[in-house]
Amino acid sequence: MVAIQSQVIEVSVFQDRARVTRRGTLTPEVGAQQIEFADLPLMLVPDSVRASGRGTANAVLLGVNTRRTYFSETPSGNARALEQQLEQLQDQDTALADQAASVDVQLNFVRTLAAQAAEQLARGIALGRAQMEQGTALLQFTQEQLTQAQSRAREIAQQRRELARQIAKVTNDLNSIRSSRPRERYATTVEVEVKQAGDLTLDLTYIVNGAAWQALYDVRANVEGDTPSVQWSYLAQVTNSTGEDWNDVALTLSTARPALTTISPELTPWYLDRYVQPQPAPAPRMARSAAAFAPLSSELLADDSFPTQAAPVMGMYSEEAHVSGEGSAVTFKPPQRVTVPSDGSPHKVNITTLELKPKLDYLSVPKLVQSAYRRATITNTSDFLLLAGNANLFVGGDFVGTMPVKLVAPNEEFEFNLGVDDRVYVERKLMAREVDKRLIGDRRRVRVGYEIELRNLRTQPIVLELHDQLPVARHEQIKVKLESADPKSNEQSELNELTWNLTLAPNEHRFVRFDFTIEHPTSFTVTDMP
Repeated sequence: MVAIQSQVIEVSVFQDRARVTRRGTLTPEVGAQQIEFADLPLMLVPDSVRASGRGTANAVLLGVNTRRTYFSETPSGNARALEQQLEQLQDQDTALADQAASVDVQLNFVRTLAAQAAEQLARGIALGRAQMEQGTALLQFTQEQLTQAQSRAREIAQQRRELARQIAKVTNDLNSIRSSRPRERYATTVEVEVKQAGDLTLDLTYIVNGAAWQALYDVRANVEGDTPSVQWSYLAQVTNSTGEDWNDVALTLSTARPALTTISPELTPWYLDRYVQPQPAPAPRMARSAAAFAPLSSELLADDSFPTQAAPVMGMYSEEAHVSGEGSAVTFKPPQRVTVPSDGSPHKVNITTLELKPKLDYLSVPKLVQSAYRRATITNTSDFLLLAGNANLFVGGDFVGTMPVKLVAPNEEFEFNLGVDDRVYVERKLMAREVDKRLIGDRRRVRVGYEIELRNLRTQPIVLELHDQLPVARHEQIKVKLESADPKSNEQSELNELTWNLTLAPNEHRFVRFDFTIEHPTSFTVTDMP
């Protein structure tokens, strides 16, 4: 068996998985050969492995076999380095523990020696066989020995605490790597028959779980002046938890969902039957179940093409990804090669930057918020499909917030909120609430009036869409009627929502007033009255 040195050269990331292409080159001998691609990730789908090749060697592909392999050490350079570092730290801690044990023996010896010597010295002094100077020297000797031993014990304890922190950090780093790169991997053997010697380049393509991407946007709006503009940065947030790093690869982002491409939904009969009280079920037996992978599209698995090298990026500018809408999915191919390590953290890849022209107006619903929201209406004039995702919004260099973006097709119009503009003043007041003293039969009538004050403090005219509402009667004997509106509303919906389309000149001050009546029987207590 011949081991081939290979590396990941191309990755196509889908919504919930990725297709990886590895490439390696060797010069095989004439005859039947088994060429092994080792150290493949455990997230690999074995049934998806395909091989293809080309070169000056005349070779025939006979078969592909994928199996699990096991290791005594973690098959990762970073993990092995961390394991060696952990072993060194643990050896240092063991050595310090031995030194601490020796210091404990020394301390016990000095304490025992001091106790016995003090007893014998006291007897000697009492019998006249010893002098006080001897006792002073003995006391000084034992004190020096105890001080040195205790100082050494404190140093060892401090060093072991520092080692414990380092061991905990290395252990956590190692566990995070081991979780994605355990001591077992996949290996694929490609069987070929070489009829003529030469160079042979093999590509191994396979599907891996643990990868995904989603759209992310940075929107910078310049709304001041006569020509407002929006810079729309289209990003992809890619996550890789497959167990193998993607270093300097050609990346393709696809909206295809392989798990659904080959399965058509079918309805099953909808039965109605008499309910029968279920009987207690026996305790279930524990059974082993085999994991089933979703069927994979043959279009995703068969790819004999060889990607070309992308042109190097020059200068600090953003290149535009190539977008393709062929078939049922949309794919984006960033021109730059990217690196995405298998750490599970999000990595951003630039797709393109769009320059869009917005149409600005204002929206206000003073019953809910007494403010005016600046709104931009934009037409997607690019060839890019804007996928659903989140957008970070900046207005004039200030971060406004995060907003959701729905799916937007090319040439489709959409709108988004640019935040509150404090230079447009809005205030809503209850101006009238009167109950008629005269009863019409057994019915009571209540008159209600609201006034909305509007002020445009900007130096340019604005277009404002104003919304308010009347109550909606949910009982046939409750009647709600709009008596007057000044100015007259442009629209009144079936649910009594009023809409005004107003144009306010610079520094214009305007009032909008509407009055309505509510009639109901005197025997009724009406909920949610104004």
